[in-house]
Amino acid sequence: MMAVSAPVLVTSCSEDDYYNVDINGVPEASAYVDDVRISVDQETNTAYFEFTGKGVYPVWIIDGKSYSSNMTFNRYYRKAGDYSVEVKIGNGNGISQGTITKTFHIDKTQMNGFGGFVYDSEFNLWTKAERHINSFFYAPGWAQIADPACSFDGDTFTLTLPEATSEQWQAQMHVGTDISLPQGELYDGSVIVTASQDMSNITMKIHPDGDDDDGHSFFCSQKISVSAGEPAAFFFSGLEAAVDMNNLVYTFDFGGNPAGIEIVIENIVLKKHSDDDGTVLPEIQTDQEPVWVALDSADNLFSAFSYTPSFYYAPDWAQIADPGFTDNGDGTYTITLPEAAPDRWQAQVALNTDIVIPDPTVEYDFMCRMESNTDIPAVMFKLVQTDEGDTKHDGNFFFADEQAISAGPNKFWRTKVTPAEGAAMHAVSLFFDFGTCPAGTEVTVSDIILQVHHD
Repeated sequence: MMAVSAPVLVTSCSEDDYYNVDINGVPEASAYVDDVRISVDQETNTAYFEFTGKGVYPVWIIDGKSYSSNMTFNRYYRKAGDYSVEVKIGNGNGISQGTITKTFHIDKTQMNGFGGFVYDSEFNLWTKAERHINSFFYAPGWAQIADPACSFDGDTFTLTLPEATSEQWQAQMHVGTDISLPQGELYDGSVIVTASQDMSNITMKIHPDGDDDDGHSFFCSQKISVSAGEPAAFFFSGLEAAVDMNNLVYTFDFGGNPAGIEIVIENIVLKKHSDDDGTVLPEIQTDQEPVWVALDSADNLFSAFSYTPSFYYAPDWAQIADPGFTDNGDGTYTITLPEAAPDRWQAQVALNTDIVIPDPTVEYDFMCRMESNTDIPAVMFKLVQTDEGDTKHDGNFFFADEQAISAGPNKFWRTKVTPAEGAAMHAVSLFFDFGTCPAGTEVTVSDIILQVHHD
C-alpha cells in the first residue's frame, strides 16, 4: 500500500515542537470502523462518504489510486456492481498502519436508454444457472483465426477482437447454460452490452443447444447498435417459448466489428413474465400501431420513388441466376425463388431507392405486407442507407429485424425509428433476405409505407 503522509501545517513554533510527535500516539484504524459511513442513492448511482471520528482525520483511498482527506464527499458510479473503499486514520502523530475497508453496492448501470431488468432479483434464472463459454467462430474474411481473448468472472464477459470483420456471423461467441424453458411459458429478459468503439448490428440469439438454424426454434433474435462507451440493452418482455427449449445458448455476433474493439456483456437477466421485479418497461414496449397514411399519399415516401433492384442468390453459397422479380406496376413486387436457400444471406433482394432522409432527428414509421406461398423461418427486413458506388448495405439504418413468416398474408411494421448513426441518409434501400426459404417460394411485397411519425 502506498504510504500517505500526514498534512503538515506550517506555523510559528520552536524547533523542539517538531520532536513532540509521539509514535505511540498514531491512531489505530480499527477503533474508528463505526465512524466510516457510506450510503448510496440508488436512483442517482451516487455514493455518499462520511467520517464522524473526533480529533483525527480520514484518508480515503478510492479505487486504490485516488485520495481524499475530506470528512464528507460523494462520488458517482455509472456501472452496477460491488465497490470498496479503504480508509486510513491520521492525527498529528502520523497515519495508521491499519486500514478500514468498507464495501457498497450499485444496483443498476446508469444508461441513456432502458437499463434492463433487475440482475440481482430472486427471479433471475441466469444467476442460478450453470454458465460457460461454449465456443467462438472468429473468421475475418471467412478465414477462421484464433479465438479472441475473453474473460468471465461469473457475471460479466469481457472480450477483445483484435482484427476487424466485415460481415455478420464472422465474430460469433456462444455461451452455454443449463436453463430449460417449457413450451408455452412467457418470459422477460435483457442483456447489457458496452463497446469501446461505435458498432452497428450486434446480434443476440437465444436458442436451444444444437439448434441455432431453425427460425421457429429461436427464443429470441435481435440486433442493436452501440456508441463507444455507452451501454445499450437487448431486451424483450412477454416472449413465449414456442417449443420446449433445453440447455439454452446465448449466441452473440459482432460481425462487422472494427479492429481492437473491447466488448463487455453483463447484467444478463431471464425471468418468468409473471414474476414482477419492479422494472418499468420503456415506452417502446407499449407502442401502438400508428395510423397509416394512404399508399398514394404524398406523405408516404414510397408513393413516388425511383429504384434499382439488386440481388444475391446463392443456395449453399454458390451464386446462381438472380431470382425472378416482377414490378407489378401497382406498388406490389413479386419475388420468385426456385431453389431452396438453407442459410441466412443466401437469398438477398434490395430495392435501392432515391429516397433521401435529410434530418436524422425526425422519427419515422414503416410498414409492408408480405404474402408467401411457403413458410420461411427467418426473413430479414432492413431499411438502410444505400452505399454510394456499390450495393453493400450496412452502417446507417432505420432497423434490421428478423421475423419468421407463414404461408399466406404477413404484416411487418416498426414505429418511431431514426437513423442508427444519427446522420442523414443520402438514399434508402429496402432490403430483404429470404435465406432459409424452401424451393419454389414465391413472395409478393405490398403496402409499403414510410411516413413521419406523429403522436
